[in-house]
Amino acid sequence: MIHGGASADVLLGGSGSDIIDGGSGDDIILGGNGDDVLIGGAGRDVLDGGNGDDVLSGGDGNDVLTGGKGDDILVGGGHDDILDGGKGDDILHGGTGNDILTGGDGDDTLFGDDGNDRLEGGKGDDILSGGAGHDVFIFTGGGGQDVVLDFKAGEDVLQISRNINGLKVTDAADLAARVTDQHGDAVIDLGHGDSITLKGVSAADIHNHPNDFFVIH
Repeated sequence: MIHGGASADVLLGGSGSDIIDGGSGDDIILGGNGDDVLIGGAGRDVLDGGNGDDVLSGGDGNDVLTGGKGDDILVGGGHDDILDGGKGDDILHGGTGNDILTGGDGDDTLFGDDGNDRLEGGKGDDILSGGAGHDVFIFTGGGGQDVVLDFKAGEDVLQISRNINGLKVTDAADLAARVTDQHGDAVIDLGHGDSITLKGVSAADIHNHPNDFFVIH
């Protein structure tokens, strides 16, 4: 196990499975190869798991966590964190604060938790949960068949790229026209095999109030 001190440390793992604890201070921790456990601790930390199935915990402070290749678990902790799962089937928890979560390639599961978060699943069939707060779910195309577990109209919003998959969306009504009901869930067809399923959301509500659900970007 590698321990950092109270200052701003740069800690490097090797080719094996490392456990690295940065301690307090604004640390940079690079896991390298292997299935690593990286702990940022207090401070504004930068953690990069590298190759392998890694576990990254930012702790307190505004942290930046990158999973890299492999099936990683990233936990932001307190304050406003940036999490990027990278390649693989990753699990991301933002924790408290206004966090930015990006799943990357693979079938990822993203939990914004508390705070006003931004979640983007990326490629693959992803599961997204904003948690408490006013959350933004971002879709740019090529993302697969995604599921949003806890969309709350009037609090959360779906941010859709104007030219997503070549659809040339002009307003929220264009997207509402692509919404169907499937077993009590609203399903949005984004073309090219991409879709968003909003669990427990009425398709009729989207048809009647599209601007409560969509923002075109």
